[in-house]
Amino acid sequence: MKTDEIINAESRFLAYFSHDIRMPVTGIIGMADIALENVGNKEKLEDCLVKIKSSSGYLLSIANNVLDMVQYNSGCLHKINKPFDIVEFINGCTSLFAGILYNRNINFTTCFPVLPVTKVCGDELHLKQILVNLFGNSVKYTHDGGKISFEVEEVRYDNNTVTYGFIISDTGIGMSEEFISEMFEPFKQENADNTIKYSGNGLGMAITKQFADMIGGDIKINSEKGRGTTAKVMVTFDIDNSYKKKENNKLNANFDGRKILVVDDSDINAEVICGLLKQRGAYTTMALNGRSAVEIFMDSELDFYDAILMDVTMPVMNGLEATKHIRSLDREDASRVLIFAMTGNVFKDDIARCKEAGMDGHLIKPVNLDELIEKITEYSNNKKYK
Repeated sequence: MKTDEIINAESRFLAYFSHDIRMPVTGIIGMADIALENVGNKEKLEDCLVKIKSSSGYLLSIANNVLDMVQYNSGCLHKINKPFDIVEFINGCTSLFAGILYNRNINFTTCFPVLPVTKVCGDELHLKQILVNLFGNSVKYTHDGGKISFEVEEVRYDNNTVTYGFIISDTGIGMSEEFISEMFEPFKQENADNTIKYSGNGLGMAITKQFADMIGGDIKINSEKGRGTTAKVMVTFDIDNSYKKKENNKLNANFDGRKILVVDDSDINAEVICGLLKQRGAYTTMALNGRSAVEIFMDSELDFYDAILMDVTMPVMNGLEATKHIRSLDREDASRVLIFAMTGNVFKDDIARCKEAGMDGHLIKPVNLDELIEKITEYSNNKKYK
């Protein structure tokens, strides 16, 4: 006969399992709906299938780790430490989040810097579960017309480890300071009515905190009732030594003589990119919006700039408008200067708009530094847009 403790443990596990699979299933259904509405659009169908595959793969990972979850309830589950690509991980999360938001009138934005290291060792599966749980709460508690953002930032970096912060912010219903101090306790709800209104079971944040502790991460929550919530997860990764030598060789690539205009409305992102390129011998100029970029280019000598790294979403003048303006200038180098988009927009129609505006290439944020260097070198040899 089962004891109350065993029954309680089983109930908690089933509640957790239900909570954890809801988000990827929602993403799969959302992408399937989009596909059904675009049966005659091959590119859109392909895009949907890629995202369905990504969400399905995550769902399969959860199913394959059911035994691990049972072990966790018994205190037997341990941190996974395997190599993975942090840029691919972030892009996978972004696609998954976009699918979850299908049929919701919520403005979803992303902000990713150039990351100094992308090949790391860590617990990719449980980190994704943490972020999915946090994002799921943002979706659940943010009304239509609101905003949700997903950001990544570099916190610390040395020869052996790198610490990244994963930030999910929303303009949802928020929480009181009193509740934040106890929100990680099982079955806690600030308002009992929320259980019915938002289908919450009070286990999500408790599970999220347990996984964060297990992988050596730290969660900080800032919130204000009626104004929204920001959750920041900081995780330290070991640098993947199997790629370290290769990356170091690329970081030492000689870029002497390259003149690059970096355009980004985030001065921090622009400074990071400029700093990394300067370490490779490049001469860089920084602009914080499209209009400023156009003016800097117009004031430069003929063929002064080898390439322009152009953020797409900016105030005053966005990257697409700035690119069109530069391409239309009455000077010989306006048509041949290399212009690369730097954007968190990953859909094929976004890439098509960049190409139509006159850009030579498309770099998805967070920009992989190796890819950026490779693109500049490749397109300097007059290779076509890919």
